[in-house]
Amino acid sequence: MRVDQLAAMANAHLSHRYTFEVALAPKSARANACRRFVEGCKGAIVIFHKSAASNLGPELRASLKKVAAGICVDHLDVVAGPFEPGFVDVHLAASYESERMLCKGLPALDPTPGAQVRHLRHHADPRLVSGSAPVSGFKLGYFGLPENVVLPSELAKEAVVPGYNGKGDVNAFIARLSEANFHICTRDPSSALTRGILSSKPFTKGFNAAVIGANVLVNRQVHDAEYYLGADYPYFVDSTDVSAISEGVERASKEFGGAQWGMAQTRMLDVARQVAPSEVMVELDKILRLF
Repeated sequence: MRVDQLAAMANAHLSHRYTFEVALAPKSARANACRRFVEGCKGAIVIFHKSAASNLGPELRASLKKVAAGICVDHLDVVAGPFEPGFVDVHLAASYESERMLCKGLPALDPTPGAQVRHLRHHADPRLVSGSAPVSGFKLGYFGLPENVVLPSELAKEAVVPGYNGKGDVNAFIARLSEANFHICTRDPSSALTRGILSSKPFTKGFNAAVIGANVLVNRQVHDAEYYLGADYPYFVDSTDVSAISEGVERASKEFGGAQWGMAQTRMLDVARQVAPSEVMVELDKILRLF
């Protein structure tokens, strides 16, 4: 989602200045493929997804560093690497929480003078139909990996839960997001540290819900949720306890169509605006202009 879709958006919005291509970073054991990869990157700004640059090995990374116009690593929801000091020019963060963590941990991540951290917000899935959520009646849904949400069993029975496992017909799964107008986005963020840095996931479930016009139930611990929604968003819960989630869903159901529901819709409309392709491309353009 982050790589192919981002490249397509970039070609649509920034083609007057750049050409964008997607390539697989070959394993270092494939010597000929690696040489072709490095040759193809001459004069290019190379953005590696997560730890893709690890495939090349230190010698080929050194060769790439000599010929590329610039090298970025998009950490997304992990802390990529480790890489040789000075290999990465710009570390990309897909969330504001990740940006804070990477900036704080930059001395351990890459102590080379001049290494930078920049925010490149995540986008909503472009296959979603804008404003397609139901407008009549309260319809609950959860869309994602089951292990990433605390969903009380009684709510699971009445909610739209496609049970996506990362495989199968992705387009059919994406289409089902429009069956609900209240999406459960609760989760417990990871507390695991990598080289002293906390990895952070972007608020993509919230972004997807915003595009189709659905409100969300989300706990305050979800990274970036308060930034995008505002601390007074009406459907925050303080934890992922079953009782908190059940109470939040019940409250939203009772308030459907009322003032609080309308306030939440206004906030979600603003989230959709903030993660529109044009806004994402403004950030990408600023990053590319560093080189």
